[in-house]
Amino acid sequence: MFMRGHGQPTVLQSPVDALGIQCGDRSGTRGFESRLLAAACMVAVVSTAAMARADDDDSAIARYRKIWNPFSAGPELLSSADLQPQGQLFLRPYVYSELAYGQFGGLAVGSSGLDRKLYAIAPQVEFSYGILDWLEFEMYVPETSWWQTSGDGQGSANGNGVGDITAFLKWRFHVQQPDEWLPSLTEVFFVTLPTSDWLGSAGTPPIPGGFAPLGRLPSTHFGAPELTEAILFRKNLQPFRLSGGVYYSYGPPSSQNGVSQYYGDIFQYRLAFEQFIDDTKGFGYAVELVGIHGLPFRLDGKSIDTGLTSFGLVGVQPTIEYNFSDRIVGAAGVLVTAAGYQDVAAVYPNLSIYYYWNPRGKVLAR
Repeated sequence: MFMRGHGQPTVLQSPVDALGIQCGDRSGTRGFESRLLAAACMVAVVSTAAMARADDDDSAIARYRKIWNPFSAGPELLSSADLQPQGQLFLRPYVYSELAYGQFGGLAVGSSGLDRKLYAIAPQVEFSYGILDWLEFEMYVPETSWWQTSGDGQGSANGNGVGDITAFLKWRFHVQQPDEWLPSLTEVFFVTLPTSDWLGSAGTPPIPGGFAPLGRLPSTHFGAPELTEAILFRKNLQPFRLSGGVYYSYGPPSSQNGVSQYYGDIFQYRLAFEQFIDDTKGFGYAVELVGIHGLPFRLDGKSIDTGLTSFGLVGVQPTIEYNFSDRIVGAAGVLVTAAGYQDVAAVYPNLSIYYYWNPRGKVLAR
């Protein structure tokens, strides 16, 4: 993680000086003593560098805390590039849903009617914990239910159960500063587990089309393992916040009911523009853009034998956010597909409530 320091550097007494070690003078040492002294010098140098780095990181975080940054829920469909302070956590009950009404053929804005309508709802609980000021752990534990109407000579169908659990680590390698334009930058590594398949009858049967609702973060092939790498950014410019990220998902070779499956990789992007009407109450709105594109290849070069080899959706969502207390915040919105190809046209209502807790008392904005 790199952070920029400003002003005069802090003078630290290194462990070398504190212990009176003379690393350059070994005239009076032989054999074991010489090797021991060399090891002590190496540890001392590394410790000195770590102390200087920690001091620089702390000062960068302190300067970041002076930036205008209202405590609020933030965008619904995008994880924040700025992290919780060490020890702070939140629980977020979150419900996203899908009401599929049409079908995109080739790349188009308009869609044709869907013979068998598809509806899905996925309540989940998100847990987030600040391990360090620059490192955060998060996990989604969802339930997924879906219904498909009759049509095309086929009867109706439905399914429900535990969905696919996702866990991830966020590493902020640069935090925005009040005197520069560079935004906060964060790397994220997601691991999505096919728990809907692993749990048998307790898991959710495969969703028709093999895909979870677009509102899921990250959107992945349902019932299959996925590894996703992402880079996120966020910049605060009172009264606005601009956030975004790009995601790449790869599905390791897997199987379902003993049959191997190789899905294509997925590229996603998300962008959110927030404006606050009353920042003391975290009251504001956001316009969010979401795009997802199935790629006709895999990183490992394997041939795709499951799912579509190419598909895509672009959606837009208006979001409203509000603080109910100094620990509880909420947001709600409706995502609408604006364009797509080889995928369903749908609307995706979603709602979330956050409960924050900080062991030091006052909750700090991410």
